[in-house]
Amino acid sequence: MNDYLQNATLRQLLKTLNIPVPVPPILKRNGNAYSQDELKAKAVAVTGKETDFLHGLQKSLSAQVKTATIYEDKIDGLVVSTAGMQTLEDLEDLYTTIKNTVSRIAANGRIVIVSRVDSTDVLAYSVQRSVEGFTRALSKEIGGKKGVTVNQLKVTLDSVSPDSVANAAFFFLSDKSPFITGQVVELSNDTATEFSAPEQLLAGKVAIVTGGARGIGAAAARVLQREGAKVIIVDVPQASEDAQFLANELGGDSVLLDITKPGAATELQQYVLEHYEKLDILVNNAGITRDKTIAKMSIDQWRAVINVNLKALVTLTETFAENGFAPYAKVVSLSSISGIAGNVGQTNYSLTKAGVIGFTQAFSATREGLFANAVAPGFIETKMTENLPFFVKEGGRRLSTLKQGGIPEDIAELIGFLASPLSDGINGQCIRACGGSMIGA
Repeated sequence: MNDYLQNATLRQLLKTLNIPVPVPPILKRNGNAYSQDELKAKAVAVTGKETDFLHGLQKSLSAQVKTATIYEDKIDGLVVSTAGMQTLEDLEDLYTTIKNTVSRIAANGRIVIVSRVDSTDVLAYSVQRSVEGFTRALSKEIGGKKGVTVNQLKVTLDSVSPDSVANAAFFFLSDKSPFITGQVVELSNDTATEFSAPEQLLAGKVAIVTGGARGIGAAAARVLQREGAKVIIVDVPQASEDAQFLANELGGDSVLLDITKPGAATELQQYVLEHYEKLDILVNNAGITRDKTIAKMSIDQWRAVINVNLKALVTLTETFAENGFAPYAKVVSLSSISGIAGNVGQTNYSLTKAGVIGFTQAFSATREGLFANAVAPGFIETKMTENLPFFVKEGGRRLSTLKQGGIPEDIAELIGFLASPLSDGINGQCIRACGGSMIGA
């Protein structure tokens, strides 16, 4: 499951021999529980167009980070606000700030650009929209050598507070987001739960993870439990041994259930209501592939993928929405970059993963008091991808800004973030965790 180019001896040999292989940077990851000290050792500069919004953002972040200026010799994080930029000339401030600072961003550094949409002015809207292209290009330009990530938080609702932006920035500045880059994430929700500190973000919460016995599902279950949630592992009976082992490890429960069978959603709903009274977090992770070109794909292969990846997900989520979700419950569903870009031999899979994004957007817009977001993994190093042909695997790894695949924990941390109060400003979004994949960018 390891990328052979992460071997230190081989990396040094390739550099010594000057062999033009895209040697990936070593990504720094933090798998510990969130704490107030998460960013205290990181020198983070918060700058941009002088506005009340910037001042509020600086105030919110100052308590969380080691405050720095853009003139420091080394900067671990840079937050640049373009809010208030309304003309093309204003954008020169963005150019100057990044140009004069980018060489001093440390390895595994983080850049977060914050924009704020003004839909009442045509030129101002165009200016703020142009920042998205800048963000994506910058992420591809600077991330490959040092593992630096660049992401954008796009505020699309005036009532979204600087505190909500700072909470989201907390995640993107941290070492829990090393495989997420080139993303533009909208903050369009002003409904927020109250929390005073990042410790035990999910204390007292009840979570379900479907397909939770192995892989990304198991990693997500561990992150949710680490943050204080009681986790219910849901998986097929064939995974009973792994499901029960993980449930015991986490002090949670396991429910062995084929979620595609008639009545499965109601059965799971009744279990939660009987044992826990409500559900705070639903992670729709269960998924399968049945890859064939459409000319060779059987109707059974088509139906199997749709039934697991989309139909069961919709049925389960809607069932709990009718009765079972706690107020402000969070739904996190697994999509894929295949649902964004498509993939040869995966018409069924790509259809379902695009459908997950559509369902997430529609559900979030029509279900007041509930949150729904999606996660789109890129190439992730798992047992399944380990068996891919060498050149297919190499393509998946190298066709990204960070020149490598991710690991299940990268997806799990994003799921944990979207399940937590840190993401309360985010609703109806699909965030890619793909290392800046060139596919579907």
